[in-house]
Amino acid sequence: MKKLIAVLLALTLLFSFAACGTQTPKEPEPVEISLKIEKGDWPVVDGALACLPFYEQTAAILMDISLDEAREMILTNNTPASFREIAEGKVDLIFCLHASADQEAYAKENGVTLEYTPFANDAFVFFVNKDNPVDSLTMEQLKDIYAGKITNWKEVGGNDEEIIAYQRNEGSGSQTGLYQYVIDKDDVMDPVTERRIGDMGGIIDAVAYYDNAKGALGYSYLYFVTNQHFDEDIKLLKINGFAPDKANIQSGDYPMVTQYCCVINKDEPEGSTVRKIIDWCTGEQGQQLAEELYYVPVK
Repeated sequence: MKKLIAVLLALTLLFSFAACGTQTPKEPEPVEISLKIEKGDWPVVDGALACLPFYEQTAAILMDISLDEAREMILTNNTPASFREIAEGKVDLIFCLHASADQEAYAKENGVTLEYTPFANDAFVFFVNKDNPVDSLTMEQLKDIYAGKITNWKEVGGNDEEIIAYQRNEGSGSQTGLYQYVIDKDDVMDPVTERRIGDMGGIIDAVAYYDNAKGALGYSYLYFVTNQHFDEDIKLLKINGFAPDKANIQSGDYPMVTQYCCVINKDEPEGSTVRKIIDWCTGEQGQQLAEELYYVPVK
């Protein structure tokens, strides 16, 4: 596993030389991983599902163990559970999006101030069934849909069909994203029970396959949709005319760019193993790993 970064560097060089039409170079010497952690010193780590590929690989690399061994050294809960655990002092480090207002408040009730360090960028995205003729919505249209003011696709250039606007469970990263980017919590319409989806993959499946799927609208994060639960029966919408792709995320043209963060208790001591892990994640090797895993690095 410690060869991973070296392999990535080697591939970069190989492609660079091939593009120039020159002879393939010799494989470079392995790059030494800049941080090594003994298994007994590994902190308690948890996080969101969308961050799991990054933090499980980080654990394997830094402890120089197999990925299967690394998975036994980390927790794999969801966003609400991760924020509850760090607020209660049960974990040392979580990999998540920013907390909701309620999660921040719960942490403060427990005497914890959350500290965020971004390690990758992502996009909050909306998707429809592939057979829906609508390809783009504006931020204002999204707000009106989730406020219950726009209820039929013909109002936004689509078919004469009811908009089935799914939502996620409270406290999930996706539902927090809806409140952060689209509509205030107090203004969003209350969905009927069957339109409140409990897990990230479920909302994609609902838009792709369930009854009335052609009229369905859902939301999640780009990394999860494209790398962890890809489904060819949905399509991502442009928002304000911009597609949620890497170029538009990096430029900021896509209007809902978010960040995955290393989240800790602000009282975590300077120089601790936890802070060293965060420094590695945001340093050259951690950012290279993020890009190799198809995240959009912050650096």
